[in-house]
Amino acid sequence: MKNFTIIVLYGILIIHYMCKIALAVIKKRMGEIMLNQERVCEMTKLAIFDQKEGRECKPMIQYFRKDYIAKEMLKSFISGTIAFVLIAGGIGLYFAEDLLEKISSMDIPRIAVRIGIYYGVCMAVYFAVTYVIYYKRYTKGRQKVKKYYLHLKKVNKIYHEEEEI
Repeated sequence: MKNFTIIVLYGILIIHYMCKIALAVIKKRMGEIMLNQERVCEMTKLAIFDQKEGRECKPMIQYFRKDYIAKEMLKSFISGTIAFVLIAGGIGLYFAEDLLEKISSMDIPRIAVRIGIYYGVCMAVYFAVTYVIYYKRYTKGRQKVKKYYLHLKKVNKIYHEEEEI
């Protein structure tokens, strides 16, 4: 619910500032006011961020770090398990003839334990890599969002200064 509220407020702020810019353009055309070049530059930076990096940084606004990483770890668990099953199945099919010939003399519980150990090691490595990648991605995204909010505050400050005039 908190994330939804933040997103709604974010949208309202953007609409508010877009309306102010449209009003300033209309007034400029009427000769009443000149556009503040600094404000235009800041608004351009905000628009560029929204177009390019805004979609990538959206999860950094919606989730806390541990929730974001946990979500990605869950996706990694599912994809890692599927990948392991496919690889193990492919290996099993490749050696199917040998397996069928020796199946009566095999120690099935020992093989199952080995497969379980291989699965555990593969998943541990995959989880470690996933954690490191998404931890760094979240940290960089948060920094970009903070930079965006600084630009937003600067634009807000410029509007308040213009309203005082």
